[in-house]
Amino acid sequence: MSGEPIDAPEDVLARLALELHARIPMTKFLGIQFEAFEPERIVLVAPLGPSLNHRGTAFGPGVFTSAGLAPWLLLVRAAWAERLGVQILLRRCEFAIHRPITCDYRARCDTLPALDADTLRQGGKVRLTATSQVFIDEGDPAATYTAHFTLLGQPASSGAGEGDLALPFPEAWRT
Repeated sequence: MSGEPIDAPEDVLARLALELHARIPMTKFLGIQFEAFEPERIVLVAPLGPSLNHRGTAFGPGVFTSAGLAPWLLLVRAAWAERLGVQILLRRCEFAIHRPITCDYRARCDTLPALDADTLRQGGKVRLTATSQVFIDEGDPAATYTAHFTLLGQPASSGAGEGDLALPFPEAWRT
């Protein structure tokens, strides 16, 4: 995939989805796609079908996967943009479904705390928290996911490369 020019935003998102599906096969099974992927905002969409349970609603683990990917992917992009080789660990998380999910849904993360790039470049450890919400309509969130991450910096001399996940981000996304 690398080496080919990526021009239109929809092309970038389609190629990112293909790469994500190759690296995390469950995302392909769940039909997860990118609707938006900006420096401070990500929206993932997922069809109800692959997560359908016996009650005709989304089975929690499918929703959990989409909701959990949103802040993690935003964090991966932020680390990549800063040229940081990091290992991203999920220390703990909280997940709650607030109402039945009876249709296709969107997992959205709108904010990410600033990375302490200097600490990470020196091989240090940074902790941060990010929250995503799952929507089925314009109303209140149908589910909420909060992730508590630990980032372990890997100095450039360690050969860490692009960090946990080397998605084919356009070079224009670097800061």
